[in-house]
Amino acid sequence: MTTRTQVLVPARNRIGGDPFLIVAVTTIIGIGVASLHGVTQPTGGGISGDLVRQIASLVIGAVAFISASRVDYRLLRSTQLLLYLGGIAALLLVLVVGTQEFGARRWFVIGSYSLQPSEFGKLTTVVTVAAFASQRESRPRSFLIISLLFAVPTLLILVEPDLGSSLVLVAAWLTMMVAWRVPLRVLSGLATAVLAFIPLTFALAVPAYQRERLAVFLDPDRDPLGSGFTLRQVEVALGSGGVTGRGLSAAGSALEGLATRSSDFVLAQIGEQLGLAGTLAIVSAFAIIAWRGLAIAGSAADRFGQLLAVGITTLLVVPGILHIAVNVRLFPATGIPLPFVSLGGSALVVSCVGAGLLLSIANRQPPNPTERWTGARWE
Repeated sequence: MTTRTQVLVPARNRIGGDPFLIVAVTTIIGIGVASLHGVTQPTGGGISGDLVRQIASLVIGAVAFISASRVDYRLLRSTQLLLYLGGIAALLLVLVVGTQEFGARRWFVIGSYSLQPSEFGKLTTVVTVAAFASQRESRPRSFLIISLLFAVPTLLILVEPDLGSSLVLVAAWLTMMVAWRVPLRVLSGLATAVLAFIPLTFALAVPAYQRERLAVFLDPDRDPLGSGFTLRQVEVALGSGGVTGRGLSAAGSALEGLATRSSDFVLAQIGEQLGLAGTLAIVSAFAIIAWRGLAIAGSAADRFGQLLAVGITTLLVVPGILHIAVNVRLFPATGIPLPFVSLGGSALVVSCVGAGLLLSIANRQPPNPTERWTGARWE
C-alpha cells in the first residue's frame, strides 16, 4: 500500500537548508556576472546595458529564490492545473505574437527586455506532473496521461523551434518516470520506438539550419568561414585560455563579434577568460547541484517532494550538461543556455525559483521515516 499522508511538516528552524547547494549556485552566478562584465564593459569604464539587465534579472531571481525556499512547496499542489494551463497558454501565444529572432519565435519583447515562455513552461510542467503522479500509483493509464502532459508543451516548444528546451523536457519526463518506478522495460520500449522514427522526423520536420548544425558537428572542417565558423572560434577560445585564462577583458578575444558568445557559448567565453580553472569550477558546481538535488529527493517528506526535486534537478543540470557538451563539440549546437550564467533574464529567474524550491523541499522532513514513498506496482 502506498502511504498518502497529507500532514504538513513545519520547516526546520534554520536558514538555508542545504549549504552545498547554496554555495554551488552562488559560485556559478558570481562567475557568470564577472564574465559578462568583462566582455561587455564599455571603453572608458562603466557597465553595459546587457549587464544592467542581467543584474536586474538577478535581483528578481534572488527575491524569487528566497521566497521559494521559505514557502512550503506542497502549496503548489493546489495550483497545479492553473500553472499548467497558464504555461500552455503562454507557449501558444508566443507562436502567434512573439518576436522572431535567429529564425525562431520564442520571445515576448517589451522594450529592452524579453520574456521566454518556454523557461516557465518547463517548470510548470514539472510541478504539474509531480503533483499528478504523487497522488497515483505507477500504472499504464496514469503513465499515458503523464506522457501527454509532457508531450503538449514539448511539441509546442519544438514548433518555435527550440530543440534544446525540448530535449530538456524529455529528460525531465524520463528521470521523473524512473523515480515514479515505471519499469525500465516500458521506458526502453518507448525509447526504441522513438529512435525508429528519428530518420522520418529528420527528413520531414528538421529545419535546414538544424541540419546544417548537425553536418558541421559531423564534419568539423565543413564551411570554416560560414556555418562552421562559430564552432571553430569556440575551439580557439577554449584552447587559448590555458590553465588560468587570459583575464576578464574582451580584448583580442576569439569570440569577438559572435552574437551568442554570452548565451549559447558562454562556457567557451569563461574558458578563454578564466581558463581550465574557471571551466572546472563551473563543471564542479553543476556536479554539486546534481548531487544535492538527488539527495534532497531521497530525503523528501512525501512523493510530491521526491518527484518535484528529481524534475527540478533535471531542469537545472541537463541544460548544463548539454551546454558543456556543445561547447566542447560532443553534441550538435542546440542553442541552449547555461543555467545561472548565460545572458537572459527568463532562464536566470526560473533557475533561481527551481533552486529555491529544492531548498524548500530540503527544509522539510517527514515526521516518520516510514512515510517516505518507496515505490508502487505497475499493473
